[in-house]
Amino acid sequence: MSRVPAVLTLALAVAMVGCSGEPNTLSIVTGPPPANQTLAALLARTSEEAHTPIRLTQGPSVENADAALAALENGTADLAIVDNSSQYRQPGIRTVVPLYPSVLHIGVRPEKVGRPFRETLHGATVFAGGEGSPARYLLEHVTSMFALSDLEFSYVDSLDDGADIVFVFAPVSPQLEPLLAGYELYSLGRAADVGVGTLADGLSLVAPLLQPFVIPEGTYGEFTRTAILTVAIDTLLVTAADTPPVAIYDLVQSMNIMGPRLVAQRPDLKVDNLEAYDISSLTFPVHEGALAYRARNEPGFYERIAGIFEAAVTAVAAVGTILFALIGYLRGLKKARIDELYAEALAIRAQGAEVLSAEQRLACSTRLRALADRAFKLLMEDKLAANESFRILQALIGDVLQEIENPSPSSRRAD
Repeated sequence: MSRVPAVLTLALAVAMVGCSGEPNTLSIVTGPPPANQTLAALLARTSEEAHTPIRLTQGPSVENADAALAALENGTADLAIVDNSSQYRQPGIRTVVPLYPSVLHIGVRPEKVGRPFRETLHGATVFAGGEGSPARYLLEHVTSMFALSDLEFSYVDSLDDGADIVFVFAPVSPQLEPLLAGYELYSLGRAADVGVGTLADGLSLVAPLLQPFVIPEGTYGEFTRTAILTVAIDTLLVTAADTPPVAIYDLVQSMNIMGPRLVAQRPDLKVDNLEAYDISSLTFPVHEGALAYRARNEPGFYERIAGIFEAAVTAVAAVGTILFALIGYLRGLKKARIDELYAEALAIRAQGAEVLSAEQRLACSTRLRALADRAFKLLMEDKLAANESFRILQALIGDVLQEIENPSPSSRRAD
C-alpha cells in the first residue's frame, strides 16, 4: 500500500507537465563515434518536427564517453549517448533506453583469412580506435580471459597506418563499407551455429554485455558474400540519477511518438518496444521515470484489490464492452484512412515512371511528398495508428519516390 501515494504523485506531476504551454527541453551530449553525434542531431530534429512532450536539443560534442557522462554529473547536459560498457564507474548515471546495437566489425587482410583467431591476431598490427575505446577495451579483456596473454600484437592509431586487423564497433550501415576496403570481414563462427559454442558465444560469456549478432548476407556487398557472425553491444541513452522522473517518463513517451519517423531513417533503432527491453545486462540502473513508463501496463492498484470491488464488476464489464466497441469503431476509421493513402500511392506507381515525362515525374513526386506529409499529420492527430501498416506505407511512398525521381536510363534518354 505504501506505493500508492508515490504512484498518485507521479500521475499528478505527469498531468501538470502535460498541461504546460511549452514542452520541456533536454540537451544531448555525445562523444565519438560520429554515428552518435549524427543520432543526437536526428533525435533533436525529429522531436521538433513531431511536437513531442519533451523537446530534444543537440549539445556540444566531447572527446569521449567519460566526458559525456561527466557533463551529466556536473549538470551541463541532460542526456548522453554512450555504449553499454562495463568500464564506466559513474554511480550517478541511469539508463533511459537502449538506442541501437553497436556491432563489432573485424576486418582482416586477405592473407590472414581462414586462420584461427589466435594465429590471426599473433604478430599483427591492430587498429581498435583510440585509448579507452570499446573495441580496444574488449580486445584487451578477451585476450586476458581467454589465456591469450602470450600473444604479441601492436596497436596503430589510424586506419591510414595500414593495420593488419581492424576492430570497429559501429552501427550496421552502408557508410561503413569504404572503411573495409582492402580487408575481409572475419566471422566468429558460422551464423547457423550461434548458441552451440562459437567464438561469439565465448565472447558473450566472458563479456556478458555483448550479444552474438549476425550481419546478414549481402549487407556490405562483396564483403558479406555469406552471413558474418560477430558480437554487438547496445548503445544507450542515459541521464543523471537526479533528473526528475516526470521528465524521463515524458521523454520515453516522446520516443514512442517519434518511433515511426526515427525507424524510417535508422531501421536499426530499438524504438519498437521501449517497455520490454532486458534490464539485466545494463551497465547503469534504469531511471525511475523509465521504470514508471515500463510499469504503466502492469496490474495497477485497483486490479490488485479487485476483491473489494466485486459489487462493481458488472458495471465495469459494461463500461469495458462499450469501450471495446468504441475502440473497434475508431480502429475501423483509422484503417479506412490508411487504405485510402495506400490506394493513392499505388495509383501513382501504376502510372509507370518509364513512360512519364520529366514534368509528369515532378508532379508525381510533389504528390507523393504531400501524401507523406498528410500521413504524418493524421498520425499526430491520432487519426492513424503508429503500427506496421503505417511503416509499410512510408516504405511504399519512399520506394515509389525512388522510382519516380530516379527513372531507368532508358526513361531519361526519352526525356
